Amino acid sequence: MRQRVALLIAGLVMWGFTGNGFAEGTDGHSGKIRVLLTYGGHGFEEKPFFEMFDKMEGIEYKAIKLPDQADMLNPAAAEQFDVIVMYDMVPRITPQQQEAFVALLKKGIGVVSLHHNMGAHRDWDEFRKIIGGKFILQECVIDGQTYKPSGWAHGQDYKVIIADPEHPITRGLKDFVIHDETYKDYYTAPNVHVILKTDCPNNDPEIGWVTSYGNSRVFYLMLGHDHLAWSNPNYPILLKRGIEWAAGRLK
Repeated sequence: MRQRVALLIAGLVMWGFTGNGFAEGTDGHSGKIRVLLTYGGHGFEEKPFFEMFDKMEGIEYKAIKLPDQADMLNPAAAEQFDVIVMYDMVPRITPQQQEAFVALLKKGIGVVSLHHNMGAHRDWDEFRKIIGGKFILQECVIDGQTYKPSGWAHGQDYKVIIADPEHPITRGLKDFVIHDETYKDYYTAPNVHVILKTDCPNNDPEIGWVTSYGNSRVFYLMLGHDHLAWSNPNYPILLKRGIEWAAGRLK
C-alpha cells in the first residue's frame, strides 16, 4: 500500500498537479494561461460563449458569476490566475470588494474587458480608470465634462479598422467587417492606446485599446455581443491574443 501511495504521489509530481487543478510548469505556473472569467448582470448566449473558451488552445478558465462570487476578486487570485476576462455588467460590488479588486490589480494580474463590461460598476468611478472607458447609463461629469447617456444599436454591419498594425494583438491582421452591436457617445480615457477603430457613424471611433492600471496590463475590446460576432474568424484571434498579451506572454 505504501509503495502504491508513493507511486501515486510521484505521478502527481511528474504531471505537475497542483491543488487549484491547474498543471504546473517548471516556472511555478501552468503551461496554459489561467483565466478567471466573470459574467453576470447582463444576459448573453452562454453556450456558444463558453464553447469559444473551451476551444481556445493554451488557455484554461474558471467562470464566476458576479456579484455572488465577487469575493474571489482579491489579491490571492493572482496566485491562481494569470488574467481576468470580464464579460459581466454587474451594477455594483461592495466597497470592501472594490478595495480587494484594486489590491489584486496591484499584483499585476492581466485584465481583458469585453463589450458590455464597459457599463459595469456604474457608481464606482475607479472602474473607468481601470479599463480606460465607460458606457454612460446616467448623465455624469468626468474630468469636468458632462456626458449624457450612451446609445446602442443591435445587428449592425460595420468595419473594424486596424489602427495599430504593429501591436502584438493586431499584428498581421487586416481590416474586416463584423456583424455586432454598436455603442455611441461613451467615454474613452485620453491616455489609452487605441489599436482598433471604426468609421461607423453609429459608433464612436475607438473600439479596442490597451492601457495599464496598477501593475496590470489592460485590454478592452468593444466587440462581442453574441454568436454572430464571436463566429467572425477575427474575433477569437483578437480575444486570444488579448489574453496572451495581458498575461505577458505576447511580446
